[in-house]
Amino acid sequence: MTMPSCIHRLQRIEFEARIFVSFALVALVLAAAWTLFPHAPTTAALLGRAVGIDADAAHHAGFVAAAAIVALATAWRMAAGTVLTSKRVMAFRVQSDALATRGPYRLSRNPIYLADWTAFVGFALVLPPVGLLLPALLFLHYAQIIRHEERALAAGFASRYRAYLASAPRFFPTPRSLGSLPRAVRELAISRDGARHNALYVLFLPGLLVASFTGHFVHALVIGLPATLDWAVVHTRIGLTHDAASSEGVHREA
Repeated sequence: MTMPSCIHRLQRIEFEARIFVSFALVALVLAAAWTLFPHAPTTAALLGRAVGIDADAAHHAGFVAAAAIVALATAWRMAAGTVLTSKRVMAFRVQSDALATRGPYRLSRNPIYLADWTAFVGFALVLPPVGLLLPALLFLHYAQIIRHEERALAAGFASRYRAYLASAPRFFPTPRSLGSLPRAVRELAISRDGARHNALYVLFLPGLLVASFTGHFVHALVIGLPATLDWAVVHTRIGLTHDAASSEGVHREA
C-alpha cells in the first residue's frame, strides 16, 4: 500500500468514526483541564485581566459570551443541517447523491463543522487556557475528514464541484464568499428535521447561563450533556440504518 493510499484510508476511517473521535478529543481536553489545572483561571478571566477588567467579573461574563456564541453556532448548524437533511449529515459514509451549495454553503463548504468549531471556541472561553486545545484539535480533525469528503464529492460531481470550489472556501468565510451573504440570508431556513437533528448544544444555552451565576462550567456540562448524548445516539442509529439500507440496495442491484 502506497503512502497516499494509506493516508486516504486513515482519513476514511476517521470520517466514519468522526463523532467518536470528536467525543474522545473533548473528553481528553476536559480531563486535562480538571485534573492538571483544577485551580487555573479561565481564558475569559485572563482576557479580562489583560484589558483591565476585574478577573472575577470577566469570569462570570465569559459564560454569557459563551452562551451567545453557542446560540449562534446552534442556529447556523440547524440551517446547514436543513439543507443537507439528517440522512446525509448523520450517515457514516460520505453521501454524494446531492451537492449542497445554497444558504450557509454559499459562505463555507463545511458550515456544520464550522458551527461545531465556533461552539468550542465558546466553551474554551470558560475553561482554563488548556481548553484552547479544543478548537485547535477539532480543527485538525476536521481538516482530515474534509479532505476525505472532498475526494468523494470531486469524483461524484466533477466540473460542478470544481466550480463550487472556486466560489466557496473550505472552512472560514472569506471576503469573496461574504459577498454572497445577502443571498445566503434569503435562503436561510430551519426545518423540523434540521432543528431536531442539530440540537446537540441547545441545552448548553441555559446551562451556560446558570454557570454565569455559579461560576462553574461543570454546571453547564450537567445541564447541557443530555442533549449532546441524545444527538450522539440518534446520529449513530440513523447512520447505521442509512448505511445498512445503502448496502442492501447495492447488493440487490448487483
